[in-house]
Amino acid sequence: MSVRRLVLNACSAMILATTMAATAVSAKDEQAEPLTPAQIMEAAPETVWRKLDPENTVYMDLPAGLVIIELRPDFAPGHVKQIKTLVRDGFYNGLTFHRVIEGFMAQGGDPAGTGAGGSDLPDLKAEFSRDTSDTDEFVEIGRDLMAPRVGFINGMPFGAQPEALRAFKTDRHVDLWPLHCPRVMSMARTAAPNSANSQFFLMIGDSRLNLDRKYSAWGWIVDGFEASRRIARGEPPTRPTPIMRVRVATDVPVADRREVEVMRTDSETFMRYIKARGDVDDTGFVKDICEIKIPARINGEIER
Repeated sequence: MSVRRLVLNACSAMILATTMAATAVSAKDEQAEPLTPAQIMEAAPETVWRKLDPENTVYMDLPAGLVIIELRPDFAPGHVKQIKTLVRDGFYNGLTFHRVIEGFMAQGGDPAGTGAGGSDLPDLKAEFSRDTSDTDEFVEIGRDLMAPRVGFINGMPFGAQPEALRAFKTDRHVDLWPLHCPRVMSMARTAAPNSANSQFFLMIGDSRLNLDRKYSAWGWIVDGFEASRRIARGEPPTRPTPIMRVRVATDVPVADRREVEVMRTDSETFMRYIKARGDVDDTGFVKDICEIKIPARINGEIER
């Protein structure tokens, strides 16, 4: 065999080996397992973690533990202002949850403990919904059976009408509203829309159909939801669960505060997270927005 043929055979063998190796690597990549939601959280860059503002964060001490609530003055400024005033006055300390319905909500904030009491402050004007043009922070993730558009604003779930509807409405208003999912904080009232005062309720179940666009949601539980789930049930409960203490985080000594961060719901990382969880199908249908838990870090540790 000539030297030329030997060289050609050697080259062919090298090319074949390289091609087979590349094919093997490609096949290995195709077979690689996708990242799990937990892995996505662990690998999330620092830029996707949003720190809560202490001035708009409330610590609620319950017998079962601390509940950390993010206030939403961007959507319910009147309610947030009144709640912060009452918190700083110590109004809620020692009151109880007087009406707690399993799978629905836990209501408190009444000094009379009957559902008929309130504070000396004026009643509040309803803040049920807003126009979509009032914010550019609504991140739509899809649609579901109850709303044509659902998504989040900084971690809190919202629904919205189609933007195309604006051209067909005489008032040119396109509605955007908080969803009454578990973890959401909202304000109790009488049959009159503008009658909310001091009583509030925290959602322990999904009641979007009955409450959305009828009650003013003013915040959401970022951490400590399990403690809230241990509130005694009943109307009223036999032994009502007390609200031991409520504080605005700014008023808590720095050494006693918790550094709370939530994953930015306007980030690509969050979109990968909900895709890995299977929350949205290929058609854009959201299976259950109320079941999407927003990743949070407390003092640098991811909450599980």
